[in-house]
Amino acid sequence: MRIGLFTDAYLPEITGVTTVVRTLRDELVRLGHEAYVYAPRYNQLSDDERNVYRFRSGPVFAYKTARMALPYNREAAKSFGDLDVVHSHTPFSLAYVALIAAHRHNLPHVQTYHTYLSHYRHYIPRPLRPSAKAAEKYSALLCNRCSVVTVPTRSIHDELRRFGVRRPIHVLPFGPDVRDYEGPAVWEPRAALCIGSDAPVFLYAGRIAPEKNLVFLLDSFVKIHNTLDRAVMVFAGDGPQRAELEEKAVRLGLADSVRFAGFLDRKRLVDLYRTADVFVFASKTETQGLVIVEAMAAGTPAVAVHAMGVRDVVRDGENGFLVSEDPGALADQAVRVAVDHDLARRLSEGGIVTAERTSLQNGVLRLVEVYEESLAADNASRRPRRHARGRIHAGD
Repeated sequence: MRIGLFTDAYLPEITGVTTVVRTLRDELVRLGHEAYVYAPRYNQLSDDERNVYRFRSGPVFAYKTARMALPYNREAAKSFGDLDVVHSHTPFSLAYVALIAAHRHNLPHVQTYHTYLSHYRHYIPRPLRPSAKAAEKYSALLCNRCSVVTVPTRSIHDELRRFGVRRPIHVLPFGPDVRDYEGPAVWEPRAALCIGSDAPVFLYAGRIAPEKNLVFLLDSFVKIHNTLDRAVMVFAGDGPQRAELEEKAVRLGLADSVRFAGFLDRKRLVDLYRTADVFVFASKTETQGLVIVEAMAAGTPAVAVHAMGVRDVVRDGENGFLVSEDPGALADQAVRVAVDHDLARRLSEGGIVTAERTSLQNGVLRLVEVYEESLAADNASRRPRRHARGRIHAGD
């Protein structure tokens, strides 16, 4: 099959969506399919531009590292007729490009719901900001114009039904590429980040942004540090809130105990996951929380705030702990995991099982089935499709 992956976030920007799209593309190619990425143009290219069509773009309001694509690219448009399936990973401008491509060429359109829009409205200037209800209606409108929808967790499935989505919805988690964890270490995080060999390491990885609830996480680390004075908190990633958090760490007297690692390539991030004693997570806006499962794949237990999406991944006492949004509650459980080595070992084993069950490899095999089912339904209900090269095509 020839699959078009449409996304408003892609490399070199690092987000959960870019990770999913990049690894999905590579796995589809490994399985013998052709995959094409339609994405915004950034100020620099990524390290791999194979079969990538770039659209002119600009910054997204207050979130300067993200891009919003202008929905036109002549060369990209010429390629749409050669696709078998359109798969969008965005609710923004390139979702409309995907809708147009699917409509003009009678293609099945799969939409993956990665972004819980009502929790990201703060990036839109207040005069233009829609209500939460309007964001939900928009999500339903977009999904109902597609052939089928995939979501990473049952929680999001239920939310989309509440919004009014009527299309078939498949719960299809995209976990880590487990092969990333098979090789030897390429980086020594403790040495690179000046962390002592005996210091307990608490890790957050992801976007450094308000919707990730990181001020709360830093407040929780204050309490962790009061109990374990050698403890170090590492924030891996970057984003619009980094300067604020750095300043807050200084005000709290934690400048020597907090590290901001910035964006890390895949291999170094895996080594950092392996180094951490506990992965801590406080976001309440996740559709899945991919970074949690990535940490689990490295054998690192998670302590996370009980919230939609996350609760489908973290199982109390099995692979981590869910806690209330209280700094003391998160700190108490995180310290418990860090100091109780038998408990940590048991949670580590459970996390590895979770990561393998929800791995990218398993997810893509199921996704290919969704593609095939969508093609079969499309071919049964619509006239044959004529590709740009002039041949009649009824699916592979």
